[in-house]
Amino acid sequence: MARNLYSMKMFMFAEQLEYDEETVVKLERLNLFLGLFYTPMWMSSTLAADAPANDLQFMKDMMKFKRTDPEIAQAVLQKLENHKWYLTQEVVPFALFGSRLSDKEKQDIAAKLHATEKPDSFRRGKPMFPQLQPRRLWLI
Repeated sequence: MARNLYSMKMFMFAEQLEYDEETVVKLERLNLFLGLFYTPMWMSSTLAADAPANDLQFMKDMMKFKRTDPEIAQAVLQKLENHKWYLTQEVVPFALFGSRLSDKEKQDIAAKLHATEKPDSFRRGKPMFPQLQPRRLWLI
């Protein structure tokens, strides 16, 4: 969080520090991202049970942010690839203890988990997010 504050100070005092225009534009883009997305997500990351909902929302936000700043949004989405394991079937039950989901969403998750066939054994280690096949979009 300290780096975020330094970045914001650099932008606020860019004129006094005599930064060139390119640096000011980059600082502005970075601070827009930090203020609108990163800081709120960082502040809500204190409860591990909310991690799946937080990361999923962050991914959705970055997909929308692509329209504003595709370079930053794409870099963030690539980084979030490391967090997809929060969304695997082994970890999703923890979301039932979080505060970000409604009771209806928790009921739906519980019903789906209850209907899922139970494995004979569990693999140790970090869960792996399944590799999805890209969908083809057909125009009619």
